[in-house]
Order: sequence, then C-alpha cells, then structure tokens
Amino acid sequence: MSQPFFFGSECAFTNLFVWRGCYNIYWTTFHDFLIIKVNKNDVDFFLQPFGGCSDNLPELIEALKEYNNNQPFEFHGMYECSVERFKKVYPNLEVVEDRDNWDYVYLRENLANIAGRKYHGQKNHYNSFKKNYPDYVFEEITPNIYSECLEFGENWCEKRIDNDPSLECELCAMREAFVNFERLGLRGGAIRINGKIEAFSFGKKINDEVAVIHVEKANPEFKGIYAAINKETAMNIWTDVKYLNREEDMGVEGLRRAKESYHPEFLVKKYNVFF
Repeated sequence: MSQPFFFGSECAFTNLFVWRGCYNIYWTTFHDFLIIKVNKNDVDFFLQPFGGCSDNLPELIEALKEYNNNQPFEFHGMYECSVERFKKVYPNLEVVEDRDNWDYVYLRENLANIAGRKYHGQKNHYNSFKKNYPDYVFEEITPNIYSECLEFGENWCEKRIDNDPSLECELCAMREAFVNFERLGLRGGAIRINGKIEAFSFGKKINDEVAVIHVEKANPEFKGIYAAINKETAMNIWTDVKYLNREEDMGVEGLRRAKESYHPEFLVKKYNVFF
C-alpha cells in the first residue's frame, strides 16, 4: 500500500531547519510547488516537489533543467504516491529504490506497552534495566535541563566522531535543536541515573496522527537503557499521537535489526528519481 506523504520525516520542518547548515538546504516556490534543494556528501539533489498541479510538472522539470545548466539532476526521498504522480506524466521515468532511507513507523501504544510475545525481548531488556537501576528517574525535557541534555549528547558524539565523521553534522544539528527547542515545538524526555542525564530522546509532532523522533541518545554502559528511553517517551511524552516515526536506519546493519525488532506498523518507502 502506498503510504501518504504526511507520514514521512521530510515533512518535519525541524529536520530541514536543524540540518540546514550541514546540508546547504535552500527552498523556493514555482507554480505552487515547494522546491527544496539539498547537498549531502557533495551531491546536489532536490527533495520531491510538494504541492502544485500535475499538469505543471513538465514546466517544473524544464525550469529545474535550466537551473542545473541542462545537466542531469536527481530527486531523493520521493514517496510512493509522488512516484505514481510523476509516472503518469513520465511513464519511462528512472526510479531507484532507496531502502536505507525508508522510515520506520510504529503504533505508539505498541512502543509504550511492549506487550505480547513479539515484544518479549524488549520487555526483558526494560525489566532488567528497572531491576538494575531502580532509582532511575524519567523526566520531560524542559528548559531547566537543556544544557545537561546537550552536554550528554555532545559527549556521546565526541567519543565516536573519529570512527564516524558524519557525527560532526549530527552534533551541529543537535545544538541547533536545543537552542531553538521551544520555538521549534520539540518535545522529549530524559533518563537520569544517580543524578546524571544518561539518555534522552526528542522529536516533533508533525500532524494530528504522527510524531517524528529526531534524536535518541543513551549511555550503553547501562544495559537496557535504550529500551527504557524508547518505552518511557512513547508512554509519557507522545500520548496525543497514534504513530511514531523513528526515521531511517541509514543502511547500518545493527540499527536496522534494532528497528525491525520493534515491529513497525509499516515503512515509508522512498525512491530516487533521475532526470
């Protein structure tokens, strides 16, 4: 089934805002289309056009060709419904599946309750965490703890940045998020052990049904803490949405296994389109 575009993480303004510096994000409008240009890993591309009328797609494509000096160009992160829209106008369109960037969307109540046989592993991790750290405290992220959460996030990234240079961009995005937390309408929660922040998660409600989880960090020295921060935020922070989009796995094998183990309700499929 083709999932509506409003489930996708690209629909979160916060993603575009906090990553704008690293990815040189720019936008414009043309014939009622919203056009967003991105540069990632030294590759220029456009996100799928939002809005507009299908009858004006040929004019849009010609304008983008002219903008790109008549060189080939790409759309990345195009949803199935948009591919279908484009194929009605361009039936021979070159489309490539981008599995590494598919979003994992879960029923919030499943993440909050982790009930039933299929969540047996997650329940065990969570129960083990509670047993080993009975005095842990979960709290909502408020202005009083922004600096503590950011400091924890900075330390988390800096310990790993030599092996993963992409964390430099994530660090910048995280700083932008905490500086503008309230203005962006972000929400989240944190776990404190022995008085110190050892995990946090935050995201953004993008419509009445869906919230996108942008960042989740935890100290792996505390066994089960990732299961705990996942459950606690779903249970206490996102009570007014039906779905939680936990974004993509970026092709990282361990991350893919972890996200699949929570049994997503569906994945938001994305494709790259070439002109």
